[in-house]
Amino acid sequence: MQRDQVAGGPFMAFAGSLPFTPRQRRRADLAVLLLADSPLLVVTACALGLTAGRGAPAAHAVLLADVALLALAAQQAVLERRAGAWPGVAAGAVLAGAAFGTRLDLAASLLVGAAAACALVMQPRPRAQRRIPRPRARRASPPAPGGRRGAALQMSLAVLLRERRGELLATCLTAAAIAAAAVGLVVLFERDARSFPTVLLAEGAVALAFSGLFRGLHRAHRASMGYLGALPLAAAWWRPYDLAAVLAAALPFLAALTACAWTIGAAPAHALAALASNAALLCALRTPQLISDRHAVVLTTIAAGCWTAGTFACLL
Repeated sequence: MQRDQVAGGPFMAFAGSLPFTPRQRRRADLAVLLLADSPLLVVTACALGLTAGRGAPAAHAVLLADVALLALAAQQAVLERRAGAWPGVAAGAVLAGAAFGTRLDLAASLLVGAAAACALVMQPRPRAQRRIPRPRARRASPPAPGGRRGAALQMSLAVLLRERRGELLATCLTAAAIAAAAVGLVVLFERDARSFPTVLLAEGAVALAFSGLFRGLHRAHRASMGYLGALPLAAAWWRPYDLAAVLAAALPFLAALTACAWTIGAAPAHALAALASNAALLCALRTPQLISDRHAVVLTTIAAGCWTAGTFACLL
């Protein structure tokens, strides 16, 4: 959500015409990223201090520095829209994690840290220009029943899958991490039926994570009002289709958690009621996400917490 702000906003349309080299642009982006990541750097510095105070091996301190460098490299790749950098970041994280606790942990951590630092300061490679395909004539197909509704839903899905692809991927990864953590806790509790509240909390967190997609969809529709506003369409006609698109993206994760609740012995009626409640929560969170740009996160978190507490009271 902060990529446009970190990239410079509308001013970069003018700054892009100035004779700056790619290395200079990368240094400016890195300076802004360091300022934006000051909370992460403070936590890393505190962890390094605790590691040094307890007399931990040097490999532990180098690993902490590697985590910060890999986070900066991943953010820079997102900022520059370079998908090719993600395999390198993942490989560095896997190498540092696999070598931790072995004889090669210090060497592997130094190698990963040096590679991440070089990736941050080196001049980026110029992007290859994409070939524009030749337009091909297509036969006009007869209008299908429900074509207008299908086109509206297709517009919402296209915004998610094309314009907001990175945000959708990050949200899916976050939801997958939440679901994996919930399943891990359930396994740790030996699949006890009393771990059902953990699944409820995970479903609420997944709904909260996917509710952030409403902001990108709303901005895309607002940007198109210069053209669509002249058409004979109802006000906020895109609202149900945005709800359907976001709900379709979140439903696999909610269904997986519902299946997990079913396997630990929860009543089928309770599991389905939890699924319906969190699906309704996702739709209800659209309003606090759009009511205020500054306080959207706080309002959405409070609303999700109150809704989850009500679900607890009804099902437990």
